[in-house]
Amino acid sequence: MSDALDLGARSKQNPIVRPALERDAGTLFSMTAALIEDHLPGQKPWTSAEQIRLNGFGPYPLFEAYIAERAEQPVGFVSFFRGYAGWRGKPIGIVHALYVIPPERRSGAARRLMSAVARTALEREWERIELFVEEGRPALRFYETIGMRDLSHRHLRLEGEALQGLAAEVHSAQNWDEAH
Repeated sequence: MSDALDLGARSKQNPIVRPALERDAGTLFSMTAALIEDHLPGQKPWTSAEQIRLNGFGPYPLFEAYIAERAEQPVGFVSFFRGYAGWRGKPIGIVHALYVIPPERRSGAARRLMSAVARTALEREWERIELFVEEGRPALRFYETIGMRDLSHRHLRLEGEALQGLAAEVHSAQNWDEAH
């Protein structure tokens, strides 16, 4: 029996959600690679299992993650980090990535992963949870069913040469080195 069929046969039971551990870095990487493939077919990941291990489980973790499992096999993950709502003066949670393997989609795994993040947010007194979804993605309907609102904001990015050029402006406009 293939893994996909085996996973489908167990889909009547809710998956177990647990915090990701350092030993899960490879799993997080493989699911991140699959998420990238879903969004940008043919694109190689820009990270590695080692980078995920260092960024998520070192002395100053940049993110946290939960893993959904069925019969001790990973079927999905969510990664998130703490942000700040400046207008409210309160911390928020920002979901960076949510991924469920194709045979487990619509099985409740994504809902349970987001429920774990919601519980974390309440325990830590975060004001809200935010995430970004590309326009037209089917996931948007899922997020709306769990109560998220589409704010119709544009997601903007500054990177590469544009980032370097803008950063150089402050350096030339004032003595940035002395101030920092």
